[in-house]
This record gives sequence, C-alpha cells and structure tokens, in this order.
Amino acid sequence: MIGLSAFTVFALGLRHGADPDHLAAIDNVTRNAYTRTPHLSRFVGTMFAGGHSLMVLAISALVGLLGARFSARGELIETIGTWVSIVILVGIALMNVRQLRRGDASRVAGAKTRLLPRALRDGTSALLAIPIGLLFGFGFETSSQVATFAVAFGADAGIWGAAIVGSMFCLGMIVTDTLDSVVVHRLISYRSDRLPQIMRVWIGAVTIFALAVAVYEVSQVCGVIRITKDTDLEVSAVLVVGLAAIFAYVLFQTRKQPHICASETPPVAALTSREVP
Repeated sequence: MIGLSAFTVFALGLRHGADPDHLAAIDNVTRNAYTRTPHLSRFVGTMFAGGHSLMVLAISALVGLLGARFSARGELIETIGTWVSIVILVGIALMNVRQLRRGDASRVAGAKTRLLPRALRDGTSALLAIPIGLLFGFGFETSSQVATFAVAFGADAGIWGAAIVGSMFCLGMIVTDTLDSVVVHRLISYRSDRLPQIMRVWIGAVTIFALAVAVYEVSQVCGVIRITKDTDLEVSAVLVVGLAAIFAYVLFQTRKQPHICASETPPVAALTSREVP
C-alpha cells in the first residue's frame, strides 16, 4: 500500500514542480546567477527543490505524527489552501500577460518572487535558491497539499510512512525543478535574434499552465467536477506532459548556437534586467 501511495505522490510531486510560481522563481534566480556562476546556475532548480523539500518533509513528519488530528481538519485545510493557490495562479497569469503586452519577454513573472526580500530577489548567488525554496515551502497552498497527501496516504503508517510519502513527493519535485533550471540556462546562454520569439512561447506556456490549474482548482472547490485520486493523477499527467513538451520545444529550438562574430557584444542587458514592477 505504501509503495503504491509513494508512486502516486511521486507523480503529484512532478506536477508540483511544474507549479508556475516554481517556474518563475527558478527562472529569476537562474538568470541572476548566470553572470556570476554560469555552470552552477544550471542546478538552481535542484537547490530550490532541496530547500523546498526540507519544509515538505517537516510537514509530512508532523502530519504522520499527528495524522488523526489533521484528518479531522483535512477538508478545511485543503479548501483554504486551494483558494490561496487560485489567487496566486491568477496573479501569475495576469502579470505575464501584462509583460507580453508590453513587449517584455525577458523573464517569467512570479507572484511570490515579487514578495521576496530584495537581497533574495536580486541576489546573484545560485545558493540563494536554497533559502528561497525553503520560504516557498511556507506557502499555505504547499503546506495544505503536502498535509493532504500525507493524511491520505501515510496517516495509518505513522511518521515513517508519511516520511516515505513526503520523500517521493520531493523526488518528483526535484526532477521537474532541475529540468526547469536546465531549460532556463539554455535560454540565457542562447544568442540569436530568434530568442525573443522562443521566450514569448515559454512565458505564454507558463501563463496557460497557471490559468489551466486555476480553472481546475476553481471547478474542484465549487463542486463543478468531482475530484478523486485518479482524476488528480490524470490532470497531473496532462500538466507534466504539457510542460515536458515545452521543455522539449525550448531545447530543440536552442540546440545549435548561431555563429557570432568576435566583434559582437552578447546581450548582457537581457541577462541582468529585473522584472517590471
């Protein structure tokens, strides 16, 4: 039972790593860190997911220890957390639509990213991804999601069962977040007049993901569709496959670097520009 539950939560962890606010935060840190540590910036997603995982595992352990008490409040926790998630997702979509309308295709805009302290938001160290990921773990929609999974799959197995479930969730998230930073690193290092077009597709895809998940979650809390574990897995699979398709598109489009004359100056401004407030 635990094995099946762990596999289920691994799939849900892949989906969580595809959360548009994760994509925005990793995009931001990767771009900031690229000018200082180009090689290490490839692994910003891994470090972000690592920091995030510390909070996820702590929540899972707590829920496993107090599973019965959390179960009594599970529905309320999930409902509140879902509405918080909806607000954040719609905010992400609106910010990115505004950027595209302004002709700004420099980076993905994120709601939580703008709430970070300036030192974290604009810092150039790739290691800042760790505390940023940890802070994102305090997000109530993340906490409620992990609590719900741990109660649903690990409460009867106690703290160790919940820890296994939480670990599999983290592993799925690490896979997706790592791929995200690899893709963003490829975008940053690519030098071509085709880059703005590719970036518009990337930002547009994140916007569509945000709206799609928001619509799904609104349908869930309003009772328009009946959500089951199988339904959630199906939606997760669609989102992960969609994100994988966008990853593949970016990697394919940037597979060859165009020739650049020695006299040409790389577009450094595109690497260091900050989000438009």
